[in-house]
Amino acid sequence: MVEGSVTLDSLTAPVDWVRLWEDSYDARSRIMLRDYEIDDWSERAEDYSESRRTNNYEFGELVCSTLALHEVVSPDSRVLEVGAGPGTFVIPFARKVDHITAVEPAEGMRRMISQNAAEAGVKNYDIIPKIWQDVNIEDLRGRYDLTISSTVIWMFRDIMTQINRMEEVTRGHCCVVGGVSTGQTFETELWKKIMGNVPYPQYPEYPLIYNLLYMHGRVPHVRLINYTSARKLENMLRMYRVFYSIYTEVTPEVEEIIRDELYRDSGEGPCVRKYRSAVVWWNPAVRRKELDGIS
Repeated sequence: MVEGSVTLDSLTAPVDWVRLWEDSYDARSRIMLRDYEIDDWSERAEDYSESRRTNNYEFGELVCSTLALHEVVSPDSRVLEVGAGPGTFVIPFARKVDHITAVEPAEGMRRMISQNAAEAGVKNYDIIPKIWQDVNIEDLRGRYDLTISSTVIWMFRDIMTQINRMEEVTRGHCCVVGGVSTGQTFETELWKKIMGNVPYPQYPEYPLIYNLLYMHGRVPHVRLINYTSARKLENMLRMYRVFYSIYTEVTPEVEEIIRDELYRDSGEGPCVRKYRSAVVWWNPAVRRKELDGIS
């Protein structure tokens, strides 16, 4: 065989999507000074809440309405959210379903859930103050019509283990909402100014999450949504301060770079970002081999 040649087997071999997920996780870990801590999310609770409240919880409302349109949720549904943040889904879902349970370990985020829920006038929710990996599945098995997660899914290296746990607590569907690239360059340009030639960390969600679900026999459905996030400059600065502290020392010079770039981008007004996400849902009881007629 000629060195560097491509064999037929290598062309036809299936892609190991889980391995790609793990490789991305490991590459990100190699450039981190430290891992994310629960206190990081508490520190970000205010800025994150402001982001998710944009346009009356536009992000959560679009996810909920998408799932309702496809009869994944209804007014009788009971929902479990993994990594609830400041009420990203708690508020919009509570308005339209019977009950929602939020799994959220960060005290600051739980405080924002309670504050936002009180302001919205919703009471049909409860909070499990734990990280998802510490939740006792036996206590929740089969209690929910939907288990849903967004934003935190990239934190699980053992992605299929955690997806299996999500499936065990639902009697209906599971859903993962993952980011889709919109081609915006602000983040990568800011990273280069601060980190130089260090490779930008990847947070793969869609389409990687779709492909690994399909590879493992699920029948995922997907719809794309577009939404807006708006935050005050100081709240954006807080977000970036936490983010970059994971990868480098946030010196006064680094803060000045962030502030200057934010001001150049948004001026005195709010920092507005346009995002796209994929709403990916599936019924764990339905496997691809059944649809294909394979015994």
